[in-house]
Amino acid sequence: MNKENILVVSASYNEAENIKEFVNDLTKQNYHILIVDDNSPDGTGDLILNSEHYLRNLFLLSRESKQGYGTAYIQGFKWGLEKDYEYIVSMDTDLSHRVIDLNKMVDEIGNFDLIIGSRYTKNGRTEGWGLHRKILSKYANKLAMFVTKSKIKDMTTGFRVYKRESLEKIDFENSQYNGYSFLVDLLNKCVKENLNIKEVPILFIDRIHGKSKMDLKVILEGMKTLIKLYFRK
Repeated sequence: MNKENILVVSASYNEAENIKEFVNDLTKQNYHILIVDDNSPDGTGDLILNSEHYLRNLFLLSRESKQGYGTAYIQGFKWGLEKDYEYIVSMDTDLSHRVIDLNKMVDEIGNFDLIIGSRYTKNGRTEGWGLHRKILSKYANKLAMFVTKSKIKDMTTGFRVYKRESLEKIDFENSQYNGYSFLVDLLNKCVKENLNIKEVPILFIDRIHGKSKMDLKVILEGMKTLIKLYFRK
């Protein structure tokens, strides 16, 4: 597959310690990258602007303030569709998602509408998480499966490969959720549209550098989203 037809979109806030390696790993494989940066005070945006890859296969949407995870991906997906990319990837900038797993996912997308990089399907796993993080994530996914009546085992992963037709079909711009809850809502839209979805096992590695955006507020927001989705059915 021609990887120049694939755009990797990543929402970024204070990822200066990770962004160079993230970009280098992807550009070595000829992927195109769009970073949506929320005016990171640590200079993440400046590192992108000064990269040798900038405007060749690396692009930047710089926003004036911290506007949230969901809106970052909405803007990134819109940009990718407007630029006529055939496949659009969502992927974390913090190096928790590996390019070797992305390659496996891309190899599968031709036969499906959406490929999910799954921590919880057979042979999927995580590395570097404490016990409480593992329990919270696993049970949040089980609750999401129950609420959405889906058989997808990893509803909360942000590592996905979409065909452009899939994004055009699901009306992603009108999601009511902005934080990480956006991920569950978006996948729920895919399920309701009966898209052909496959989970590919990945190794998720907890970040080494920088501060995790996952905190109690984010977890509570996700639980609130699931309750809303349940009663919206």
